[in-house]
Amino acid sequence: MPSSELNRMPLFHIIRALLLTLLTVALLGGCSVARLGYGQLPGLSYWWVDSYLDLNDAQSVPLRSDLQNLLAWHRSQELPQLARALADVQAQAVQDTTPEQMCQIADRFKLRLDAVLAQSELSFARLALTIKPEQLQHLQHQQEKNAQKWREDWLKDSPAEQQKRRLKRLVERSEGFYGTLSDAQIALLRAGVQGTPYNTQLAEFEMLRRNQDLLATLQALAGSGKTPQQAQDAVHALIGRSVQSPNTVYRAQIAQLVQSNCNTFAQLHNSASPAQRQKFAAKLKGYEDDARALMAH
Repeated sequence: MPSSELNRMPLFHIIRALLLTLLTVALLGGCSVARLGYGQLPGLSYWWVDSYLDLNDAQSVPLRSDLQNLLAWHRSQELPQLARALADVQAQAVQDTTPEQMCQIADRFKLRLDAVLAQSELSFARLALTIKPEQLQHLQHQQEKNAQKWREDWLKDSPAEQQKRRLKRLVERSEGFYGTLSDAQIALLRAGVQGTPYNTQLAEFEMLRRNQDLLATLQALAGSGKTPQQAQDAVHALIGRSVQSPNTVYRAQIAQLVQSNCNTFAQLHNSASPAQRQKFAAKLKGYEDDARALMAH
C-alpha cells in the first residue's frame, strides 16, 4: 500500500499516532533521532490528535497524561519485544529466505502494532465521549483537505507514472538497508511493482469509507452518556473495520499487494551480495541497540 494512503487516514493518525512514530522515527530513524526523540513522542502524538480535533483544555490534560502512560507502557512492555524481534531478523539476515518467512516477519511486527492499538483504546474512547459538535466539523474539514491532497498526489498520475513513483520509493527504502542496488536488483523491484497494479479508485473509495466510519462512530459517542467500556467497544470495532476493511474487493487487493511484497523482497534479499547482507544485518543491529538503549532509560 502506498505510504501516502496511510498518511491520509485520520483514524490511523488519531489511534496509531504514537506507534507509527515509534516504529518509523524512533526505531527506523537512526540512533540520534531514536535516542533523543523517544521521550518527545507523547507530544508529537498529541499534536497529531489536536490537528484533527482542535482539543480544548479539559480534553488536553487527560490525553497528555494518557500518552505519557502509553509511552511508559511501551518502554517497559513493547521495546523488549521489538528488540528481540530485531535480533531474530538480524540472525536471518545473512541467510536466504522465502516469501513465507518474509510474511512471517511482517506478521510478527504487526502483532506489536495490534498490542499498542489495544492499549490505546480506552484512552481514545474516553476522549470520544467528550468531543463537541464543532470538533466533529473540524475533523470533517481536515478529512476533506487530506482527501483532496491525496487525489492531487495520486489520481492525476497515469498508471505508468504511479508505478514509477512506487518503484522510486521501493528502491530508496531498499538501498537504505542494503546499500546501492544493482541494475538487476532494480529490475527485480520493477517487475514486482508492474505485477501488482494499484487500483487508486478503490483506494479512494476505502479512504472515504473510513472517514465516514470514523465520523459516524464519533458522532454516536460524543455526549452520548455511554460508559467508557461501551465507548471502548465502539472504538475497538472501528479499529477492526479499519485494519480489516469490510470491503472484500479492497481486502483482496491488499492481500495481493502483501503477498507480492513478500515475494519481491524475498527475491531481493536472496539476490543480495554478502556485503549487502552484512550491511542489512548491521542496520538491524543498530535498531536493536537503539531499542535496548531506550529500554535502559
